[in-house]
Amino acid sequence: MKNKTKIAIIGIGRWGKNLAREFGKNADIKAFCHTEKNENIDWLNKNFPKIPSKNYDSILKDEDIEAVIIATPINTHHKLAKQALLAGKHVFVEKPISETVKQAEELTRLASKKQLILFVGHIFSYHPILAKVKSITKREKIKKAIFSWHKLGTFKEDLVLNLGSHDIAIALELFKKPTNIKITKKIKSVTRCDIINLDLKFKGNTTCSIYLNRISNQKNKTATFIADKNVYLWENNSLFKLNKTKNEFSLIFESKTTPLEIEVKEFINCIQNKKTPLTNGEFGTEVVKVLEKIKHQ
Repeated sequence: MKNKTKIAIIGIGRWGKNLAREFGKNADIKAFCHTEKNENIDWLNKNFPKIPSKNYDSILKDEDIEAVIIATPINTHHKLAKQALLAGKHVFVEKPISETVKQAEELTRLASKKQLILFVGHIFSYHPILAKVKSITKREKIKKAIFSWHKLGTFKEDLVLNLGSHDIAIALELFKKPTNIKITKKIKSVTRCDIINLDLKFKGNTTCSIYLNRISNQKNKTATFIADKNVYLWENNSLFKLNKTKNEFSLIFESKTTPLEIEVKEFINCIQNKKTPLTNGEFGTEVVKVLEKIKHQ
């Protein structure tokens, strides 16, 4: 049995805490690095009382630590990931990999040069429902996909970089690179953009509409796939198929495993078996290329 991979968690905001819980089951957490807010200290004392908090430089100098998990604001991803790779650490960095294509390409080249794992946390790429949809596309052509996400906040990050990167990654997984990208709606409220609608076109006349709304009182994320003969609905951890005779959706698949669990285990697997991640630097870069085109419209 292989020894547990020794890691450090960088950032323990809301998502960082989720990562810490899951990595705590699958790896050996040697240190945390965080802003020393009372709430962070209290949470660590309650959940990981024996694990020390250290500054980033000391973590990078610690030869016992094999990998770092970066769950910090998007504008810090490139700098922190680059420092870790230069220090010889494998890197799990939350999506998107960086703010610009240039930064993403630099990290990808550096990881390749250093022969290190660069794993981008595009969590929906590891969702069992997406795997099921991909299997459906092998026998049925999807003509149109409609992604819709309603939630409230958070307003700390750019809407498209933060939420849009999820749906862009799903679209790239299913349809590869888009041939055309167009913003059809953009509404500001709390920030410069809190509602947006995007239309993407792909080879073979496949289209994808992405609607993001972070000033909604409801919380719901769905993906509708219109194929040649059937209609499928992905909602949370369930996949439904439209029964056109009864005019109702029937459950055809339900995920019992969380994508976070799968994602974390896959990162560890990539390190231990020197395996190229599904969401490696190249994939992360392709997502940022689309995000950058949206940004420049």
